[in-house]
Amino acid sequence: MLLNPRFKIAPLAAAVATTVSGVPQSIAQGESITLEEVIVTARKRTESVQDIPSSIQAISGEDIKEMGARGMADYTRFMPSVNMIDYGSGSSSVIFRGATVDGGGYVAQATSSVYLDEVSVTSTGSQPAVRMVDIARVEALAGPQGAIYGSDAQAGTLRILTNKPVMNEFAFEVDASARNGSEGEASWDGSLVANLPIVDDTLALRLVAFGARDGGFIDNVYGHTPDLNVVNGPGYWQSGFGDIDNSKYVDKDVNDSEIIGWRAALKWNINENWSATLGALHQETDAGAYNFYDPYVGDLEKTTFFDDWSEDEYDLYSLTIEGDLGFAQLVAATSYYDRKGEYQMDITAYHHYWAGAYWSCGGAFDGSDLDPDVYYWYYFSPNGQAMYNGAYCLAPTADGDYLSTINDTYEQERFTQEIRLSSSGDTFDWLAGVYYEDSTNAWHDWFADVTDGNFQDSIAADYYKWLDGGVEHLDGRVAWSSDSSTDWEQYAVFGEVVWHATEKMDITFGGRYFDRENVNLYFVERPNSRTLPEYADGVSEHKGDETEFAPKISVSYNFTDDVMAYGLYTVGYRPGGTNRSRGQPFFPNNYTADEMVNYEIGIRSTIMDGAGRFNATAYYMDWEDYQLEVVDPSQENCPSGGPSKIPGVCGQPWQIIVGNAGDAHILGVNFEFDWAISENWLFGMNAEWLEAENDSDLKTLYDMEVEKGQELPTVADFSGSAWLNYERPIDRWGESMFARLQWSYRAESYNILETTAADGSSANPQLKNDASDIGDLIVGIRGETWEASLFVNNITDERAVFTAGSGAYEWGAASTTDGRAHTQKNYINRPREYGIRLIKRWGG
Repeated sequence: MLLNPRFKIAPLAAAVATTVSGVPQSIAQGESITLEEVIVTARKRTESVQDIPSSIQAISGEDIKEMGARGMADYTRFMPSVNMIDYGSGSSSVIFRGATVDGGGYVAQATSSVYLDEVSVTSTGSQPAVRMVDIARVEALAGPQGAIYGSDAQAGTLRILTNKPVMNEFAFEVDASARNGSEGEASWDGSLVANLPIVDDTLALRLVAFGARDGGFIDNVYGHTPDLNVVNGPGYWQSGFGDIDNSKYVDKDVNDSEIIGWRAALKWNINENWSATLGALHQETDAGAYNFYDPYVGDLEKTTFFDDWSEDEYDLYSLTIEGDLGFAQLVAATSYYDRKGEYQMDITAYHHYWAGAYWSCGGAFDGSDLDPDVYYWYYFSPNGQAMYNGAYCLAPTADGDYLSTINDTYEQERFTQEIRLSSSGDTFDWLAGVYYEDSTNAWHDWFADVTDGNFQDSIAADYYKWLDGGVEHLDGRVAWSSDSSTDWEQYAVFGEVVWHATEKMDITFGGRYFDRENVNLYFVERPNSRTLPEYADGVSEHKGDETEFAPKISVSYNFTDDVMAYGLYTVGYRPGGTNRSRGQPFFPNNYTADEMVNYEIGIRSTIMDGAGRFNATAYYMDWEDYQLEVVDPSQENCPSGGPSKIPGVCGQPWQIIVGNAGDAHILGVNFEFDWAISENWLFGMNAEWLEAENDSDLKTLYDMEVEKGQELPTVADFSGSAWLNYERPIDRWGESMFARLQWSYRAESYNILETTAADGSSANPQLKNDASDIGDLIVGIRGETWEASLFVNNITDERAVFTAGSGAYEWGAASTTDGRAHTQKNYINRPREYGIRLIKRWGG
């Protein structure tokens, strides 16, 4: 028999097929092959995915294991509605249906939410890595999910569900794999899973422990600091730039990472009607550099001037109480999530561009040649030439060279409490709940740390001494130090009613009302130990408060027991917030919620007498007043007598803010198809076509324009995947052999929203992310209690660029010494790897 079936044998006369543990070797007369039913809890009640009138894709835990998925990037390739940008080092962004405008920002809140069981682990900036060990399934809920999942579910929700303790069953599993390739270091994964019955029918414990090492594959090669500004504009670069090399930091495979963690769940069946599950999770990631290379240096190579590193860890605690009240089922879910981390990375190219972009490091600051108007970052000489101030001059001499880094620490805490009731009946199914959240996001930036010298010896230190009338800042070590903290408190009520209007028609009404308050605290020292004048009385504080209602309406009609069509209207909001602003910015201190209105039709069908499934969806999403993360335009210069590009707003601090900038639309079609060809063969495929475009003409900074009709960043207009599974018994031993070939494709996209050409006119141009396709092959044999397989990941050794980063203006920094025309960061997938995997089970 087949020991790991993806389908089952069922009599033709059976109305509902029941799951069996194995599949006969031949099909008996009068029997047919049917796909196994997929059960999900996307609407916070248990039901078949084929019965849900919305776009939902689910991947079972067995399929996660079968495809060899270790992290999000491995399985979201096979979810066309999901685009994942994997930066490496445990950092990533999750995007549904192309709903993004920032191309990988870190201030604006996410448009899509990520849940681990009942707990939201959605983060501002990037999402934490979740290692795929002992997973029950993954659910991708495309389109606005605000009615059920609230804020940050504006465009979709990714749910990762773990396996829970099983009563009266002892089970133990060891899973180990190793892999290597020609382009990097060896890697390994290992995990232990134990299900332990403690008291029959009453108490059970499930324990999971895991560790992994992803070997590096990016080489830091020999080179020199940038010595040329290749962007059209005023000024010159210091003659000493390009003098320092990175010989101290040259190394191979610098982007390695290690993950360790554990998870525990204790389930108590209090009585026949009540149960409680206590959960805990801890995971740590220690990594080197991020997964980017510089195409102007070489394949899988870069030239940087520091041993980049990062650390990330998070803890999650949860208590879920479930009870049968007779008239309804109750679920009370309490959770606490704590994530913290730190990273330090080279910013020499970035800092050199700005230090050399204007006449910046004069070395003498007596004020005699200054215009009366002294602005935040620059002053003006008698001829009107804009000159950056000495804050960027980290060398001891005006034309000296230097190396610099940024160090950032962050912490996120979130407490949530949700209580909901649900009930199913002949005429109505209903769900009602309340939700409370108290969360904090905090950052500390330590910017422009001189790694090859002492800040006290720099022109920047002299500049601040001059600026403060001779006062020395002897504790100063970096040119910029800032602290930012945002607190959110949210209350919400939500509900959904499904009316079985006829035997074939269901009508659903739902919605969520939320009230969210936020307080932002911001504090800056420049340099550290020198508080800016605007913070003389303490930190800058901004507050905001917003209430919204997210409705949901759907109508579904069952043409037969196997074919259902639906229409859906949903609205999702990304809550507003407060900017960490200084001075008088162009955009206001508070920004409001942006709204995503979704119109969707679809069909969900079981075909070929249960041997196949075909689902299709068409949608149109109208995105109003989208939140755009940009450098505030008020930073542009306004020399005396010169026209300002924004009347009355100029010469303000450089600051990244969020503003309600414009409108966009997203139009798409997707489908998924599964087919049990025979008892040995299973085929699946899916695809999505979409048009995600800006509907407003915008101008952001330095004449960088966003034209109407411009594609949204990192969005491919087509993505798809296909896979073929084969399994057959080996009669002599009673085992089976299996194989899986899987492939994914993503069309080209752009890295940022602004339509600035890569022609030398801008240091932050719009770059193209090339189309890519990735294929994997797995072959192996399995017995009832063991499994062994060989695999090849990324068969064609494809360089799939998640996003091409121009590196925050680093693109304008070049090296004539090394022949490096620009500086660029391409965040990519792992190169081709070969490996072996062994699994052993006891009990169960």
